Amino acid sequence: MALQTARTPLESYGTSTHGSLLLLLLGLGWMLPSRAQAADTGLGLTTPWLQHTSRDQSWPQPELTVIIPRAWRGTEKKACPPGRKAQVVDEKLVFYEEWELEACVDGALLAAQMDRVNLIPFTYQHLHIFKRKLDKFYPQGYPESLIQHLRYFFLSVTPEDIYKWNVTSLETVKSLLEVSKGHKMDAQPPSGLLPQVAALIARYVVRGGQLDKATLETLATLHPTYLCLLSPEQLGSMSLNVVWVTRPQDLDACSPQQIAVLYPKARIVFKNMTGSEYFENIKPYLGGAPMEDLRALSQQNINMDLATFKKLQTEAVLPLTIAEVQKLLGPNLVGLKAEKGNSLVRDWISRQSQDDLDSLGLGLHGGIPNGYLVLDFNVREALSGGPHLLGPGPVLIVTSNLLLAFILS
Repeated sequence: MALQTARTPLESYGTSTHGSLLLLLLGLGWMLPSRAQAADTGLGLTTPWLQHTSRDQSWPQPELTVIIPRAWRGTEKKACPPGRKAQVVDEKLVFYEEWELEACVDGALLAAQMDRVNLIPFTYQHLHIFKRKLDKFYPQGYPESLIQHLRYFFLSVTPEDIYKWNVTSLETVKSLLEVSKGHKMDAQPPSGLLPQVAALIARYVVRGGQLDKATLETLATLHPTYLCLLSPEQLGSMSLNVVWVTRPQDLDACSPQQIAVLYPKARIVFKNMTGSEYFENIKPYLGGAPMEDLRALSQQNINMDLATFKKLQTEAVLPLTIAEVQKLLGPNLVGLKAEKGNSLVRDWISRQSQDDLDSLGLGLHGGIPNGYLVLDFNVREALSGGPHLLGPGPVLIVTSNLLLAFILS
């Protein structure tokens, strides 16, 4: 009678081929958890190898349903180890692993000891965890009592965070602006610093806060993305330095009144420049230029683009002659026809003689027909002090006979 050989535990899983494959997987650092462990990890996958063996009824089925690499173990949320719960913000936290900071530090402690957070050289990863803790503790936005102590932690917040704040103290604004000095737009990390400053100024000014001269001087040293948030009076109080650090895109949202305040500052700053250099620097501010300055520019062959022309003040453009506009725009004059629907262009055309417009050969229509005269009764009233007789605005007086009768009367 043949003796039955005892089978090793590994051989009990199937053929020698199966056993070798299992040894290989175990040697590579894979483990085979139970169904309960698989459920804890939230992974419901099975490998093709296990799927194949599950169909082989001759192979005893172990209580194994998933294969998980060791790299996946320990990623579930852990509890704070005994004795590791932070009672104070100190240097010991620097040596905590990130999961320990998540488990052992709470938002209330960070808020109460923010001054200490700024004194300790935490990494950006540490600060990111702290910010997440504070955001969870203050879901509606940080209170001003915490904002006053943020200091360098301010560099870790986003504009979206700041728009939730209620900033009423000028001293708070000053302290955070002081922190922002020397940081560039492209500083990494943190990125987006200047949008943070703009958001801070917006939250303060929109709620009625007033900026003093010292704060305005500080703002003048930063890329002023906040400029259009300030009133014309506040802009007027800023030094000429603001012009040097202002970029064209910083003025995109400014009103004509704000540009009118900034234009004289820019004119002074760039006064020693000439020609195209002067024009390129002054161009973002030309929306505040008076008629006299536009006439002077027309003599410098600057070839103003239509986008800039359309931003000029209406009262500064309307008195310009066809010859002056032709010199101002240069070869860009041909674009006037495409812009005839623009209110500024349309109003200027309506002030010109149609014969003169025809001489340009651009097909511009809407000028004053031959034999007509435009009288502005606003000007007449201003000179005489009398009331309006025919209503405001330009009026067309028709035919030479009527014109003669008007003069004789």
